[in-house]
Amino acid sequence: MYATFKTFGVLLIVYVLSFESAFSQNFNKTSIKKFRENYIETHDVVKGDSVKYLPFYPIKKAFVKPAKFIPLVQPEDYKMPTSSGISKAAFKIGYLEFQINGINLKLSIYQLKSLMQSKKYHDDVFTPFTDLTSGITSYGGGRYLDFTLSEIQNSDFTIDFNKAYNPSCIYADGFNCPIPPRENDLPIKIKAGEKIYVLYEKKHLDLN
Repeated sequence: MYATFKTFGVLLIVYVLSFESAFSQNFNKTSIKKFRENYIETHDVVKGDSVKYLPFYPIKKAFVKPAKFIPLVQPEDYKMPTSSGISKAAFKIGYLEFQINGINLKLSIYQLKSLMQSKKYHDDVFTPFTDLTSGITSYGGGRYLDFTLSEIQNSDFTIDFNKAYNPSCIYADGFNCPIPPRENDLPIKIKAGEKIYVLYEKKHLDLN
């Protein structure tokens, strides 16, 4: 009888753990799907029927990783180069350290000075990055990840590359898109987040 109850207890624990794991995974996917839906619906440039040309990699849990924010003792002034040649005033405030496939990685985090006086965006920070998919299946000019200071300062913060998105200059001219610094060139393929814009790819093929 004891053995039967013991076996039942083990099975129950396994079932609960499996359920929690499945729930966690589904919750993450739901959250990312909502993020993408909102991104498409509120896109600054791409509107109407053209939104169907916004492609994304499949959602992958492998690109959601615990990350540790390492603040600089003193934020550094940084003149961020942009696609237009006009630099943007920013602070480099620290790094995010994380691992993917056992590889230690880090990304510099920046805060634009122009947003620091904004009531709505004063807490916003971001990281522009490139990786081994850049110029192949993702935009060659890199992609961005947005955070808030309060998010990255949490001890349980996770970096989610499924939320990586393209800069506005891939869609239209006239934007000053920050160019990722060389130190933010990741030596792996980040097959997550937004892919290269289909109409951009077609336009450049037609030009050639």
